[in-house]
Amino acid sequence: MKTADLLSPVVQFFCIAGLFLTLTFSPAATTADSQSEVALWFESGMAVATSQLSGRREIPLDAQEIVNSSGTNGINGMVVTSRRLLGFSSRALTWTKIELDLNETVLERKILPTFSLIRTDRHLYGFRGVNGLWLEETLGVREKVNRFHSNDYGAVFITNERMIGFTPLLGGFATKSLDVHERIVGVENENGLILVSTTKRTLVLGSHLSGWEEFE
Repeated sequence: MKTADLLSPVVQFFCIAGLFLTLTFSPAATTADSQSEVALWFESGMAVATSQLSGRREIPLDAQEIVNSSGTNGINGMVVTSRRLLGFSSRALTWTKIELDLNETVLERKILPTFSLIRTDRHLYGFRGVNGLWLEETLGVREKVNRFHSNDYGAVFITNERMIGFTPLLGGFATKSLDVHERIVGVENENGLILVSTTKRTLVLGSHLSGWEEFE
C-alpha cells in the first residue's frame, strides 16, 4: 500500500478534529494586530501590556537593555531585547522571560495567534500563549536550519540533522533525527497539519498529536 493511501484517513481525521481549534487571527505584526487580545507599548523603562482580562501588566527593562523588536497576535505578545526574550500571555495574565546567552544573535521570529517562535544562532525558543511558558531547544554546533514552515497550529524547523516540531499543546519541542542518506523531498502545510516527506518516510505534525506521527 502506498504512503499516500496510509496517510489519507489520518489526515482526514486530524483535519476534522482541527476544525474545533480554528482561529481567525491575522498574521503577526510589530505593533498590535487588529485581532489581537493584547496591546503592548513601552514607557519609563518598562514594557507594558494590557488585555481585556488582565488590565495593565508591566515588566521593567534593564538600564542598558535595548529593545530590538516587539509584536502581538492573538493571545500573546513578545519583546526581543539585546539580553532577553519577554513574553506576555493574556491567558496566564503575566509576563515571563528567558535570558539569551552572551552574544547570542536572534535570526528569526514568528508571532502566531497561540504561540511565538524565536530562532537564534544557538537555540530555538517557543512561547506558549496558553500558559505563558518559554520552551527551549539547543541547536548542535554544526547544525543549521535550512527550512521553516508554520501555521496557526504548529511549526517545523528542518535542519541538516533533524526535524524539530513545535505546537502549542506539546510539552516541548519534538524532534526526529535524519539518517545520514535521508533527504527531504517535500513539505505540505495545510488544514492544520504539516507533512514532511523524505526519501524513506513521511512524518506528520499537528496540534492534536503528542509529537511526530511516522509512516513508512
